[in-house]
Amino acid sequence: MTTLTYSREELLAEHQYTEKFTHKGHTLHGGLTSDGIYKPPRSLNRIQAIENWTEELRKGGHQLKIMDEVKEVIAGDFFPTEEQAKFLMRNGCKDSMTRILTIIGVVEGFGNDGIKLLPATDMQQFFVVSIEGTALAHLHGGLLTAHGHDEAGTDHEQGHDAMWYAVRDRALGNPTITDDMFEDLPIAPPPGYQGKAKAADSVKSMGTIGKQIFPQINMMLELTLMALARILHIEYGAYATFHWAQQVLADPEVSEAPEWAPKVVGYIQEDEDIHVSYLRCALAEARARTLICEDGSHLSGIEVIDKLCEVVKKQMGGKRRELMSIHRYTQILKELKIHPDGERILKEFKSLGRVPELEDSEPEAARA
Repeated sequence: MTTLTYSREELLAEHQYTEKFTHKGHTLHGGLTSDGIYKPPRSLNRIQAIENWTEELRKGGHQLKIMDEVKEVIAGDFFPTEEQAKFLMRNGCKDSMTRILTIIGVVEGFGNDGIKLLPATDMQQFFVVSIEGTALAHLHGGLLTAHGHDEAGTDHEQGHDAMWYAVRDRALGNPTITDDMFEDLPIAPPPGYQGKAKAADSVKSMGTIGKQIFPQINMMLELTLMALARILHIEYGAYATFHWAQQVLADPEVSEAPEWAPKVVGYIQEDEDIHVSYLRCALAEARARTLICEDGSHLSGIEVIDKLCEVVKKQMGGKRRELMSIHRYTQILKELKIHPDGERILKEFKSLGRVPELEDSEPEAARA
């Protein structure tokens, strides 16, 4: 019989690892089992559980693809391109690449803070039919906790944020990290964030909660479903980052860890695959059900989930990605401005692919 109900301990259970990875004296999560294969952290039962819940949806004939097209739209859309990034590094421009990899790690760490904003809630009260044996029923029973630990680690092991820093340090030869790398970021930290990352003034309002889209349903339900959709969108976008980093850092001409760095990025992607799977599953389960409104009336899950996903795609679409690209480009321009051969490098850099359109404040050299 297929197992559909799991305890918190079972969803957080680990494999028996025979080899762990470390960086600068700290243990990274996950590791290799006796067969030499990498196993993500907390995946002894979690992957199988998500597969079981997803199969139940499939047998019921329900839609499983939730915002899948987002991944296709974003695929390959990373600035600077692989060719541009390698060109910069071949010309000794390591600072801007250091900043890019640092921000990737910073944003990974945001994930745990955002997840902690979702208080434990009895999800059953919001649905007409039982959610027993579903991902929805296990969100606050281990799934969200595991996701948060994956992103930012625990007291004993470090997570994705530190793994990206390790990739940065080994691939770029332990570059100098300065405090300004964590300032004026194009993305706002979630409420409650205690780190040193600071958003630019123009984007600090991005973390605020807007008007409720479905005022007839419980506000916490909408916030939870919206959060799941937002996180899923972010996870889809990360695949372009994975591909870019693996291709760039596998080049021995520019990377000091051409085997180790892309391998670790691949491990991070395996971990994130679990996140995509459970988020899609939970949202699909909500879509397949009828929701209970505050006044006792009913509302189609299809209507709610499709609308929330539409809103998320609009809010987090091209403009948000472009802001991140503009931030990266600005850092590149700053580095080239003080480079003795900056004008030549910039001209050739721009010939290798598109560059973001900047405002009138764009440095003179960038318009050359």
